[in-house]
Amino acid sequence: MQKHQRVLPIAAVLVAASLGASSGLYIKGIHLSSLALAGFRMSVPFLVVLPIIARGGRMLGERSQRKSLWLASGLNAVRMLLFVMAYKLTAIGNAVVLLYLWPIFALIFDCIGFRQRPAPARLGLLALAFGGVVTMNLHRDFSLASGDLLGSVFMIVSASIFAMTAIIFKKALARVHETDALFFQNAIGAVVFFPFLFAELGGAPFSDLALGLCYGLMVGLIGFALFFFGMKRLPLFQYSALAYSEVPFGLALGVLVLGERFVLNQILGAAMILCASFIAQRLRSNVAAPLARLGPAEVAKM
Repeated sequence: MQKHQRVLPIAAVLVAASLGASSGLYIKGIHLSSLALAGFRMSVPFLVVLPIIARGGRMLGERSQRKSLWLASGLNAVRMLLFVMAYKLTAIGNAVVLLYLWPIFALIFDCIGFRQRPAPARLGLLALAFGGVVTMNLHRDFSLASGDLLGSVFMIVSASIFAMTAIIFKKALARVHETDALFFQNAIGAVVFFPFLFAELGGAPFSDLALGLCYGLMVGLIGFALFFFGMKRLPLFQYSALAYSEVPFGLALGVLVLGERFVLNQILGAAMILCASFIAQRLRSNVAAPLARLGPAEVAKM
């Protein structure tokens, strides 16, 4: 039974990563605005879990986590719009690599949260990741006119916001169910973006509506339900390391389905980013392990 309990969260994160990697295909294949697409992505899981949360009387959130859950919900609404816009403007392979800058940002936010001065090693990782972003764009003219660079900027900002929400939800999942995390991840975004989706439904072809519904169900509902299931049960580093499988899945989909190609500087830049990001997760897990053995009062003094 114990082996079964260990395998399930690992399998859940791997399946979730493969579903998350398909986001770019949905976004590029659906001919709706970014606002309407964000509406599909967030409204579908929100409406599915809403009856469960309402029956349980948990729509305001668990009292001790209420403020942080609503903060994460608002942040995620902004993140999702930037995420969709990024995929519309840049290649899937480029977007999915930049998404995994989020552990670098999480390491920075950890320093801020614990009021620590960044160690030289952490500054070095930040420099390595930034160098990777620059290297990935060397073959471009760094002009926003192309849209590719602007898409990269949107994804970098989206990754920084994802880091904040990941920290909040990881902490909250110690007290709340995965369904609650899924509800609050989408609540504010669903309310904000659904009117834009509704306004475009009448003129959208059936194929776009079917793909949009599939996007919301497969990625927004099933994908993130599995991510939260794994996040709740796995150590920080193991969960994060497994989530990196989204990168090769995304790269493969971009190449095989859309025929995307990569030049040498893109490959080198991606390697720099992923290397920095992976090491950042190792540093975060090394810090989190001793903190988990401290009492709340001891942590509060740090």
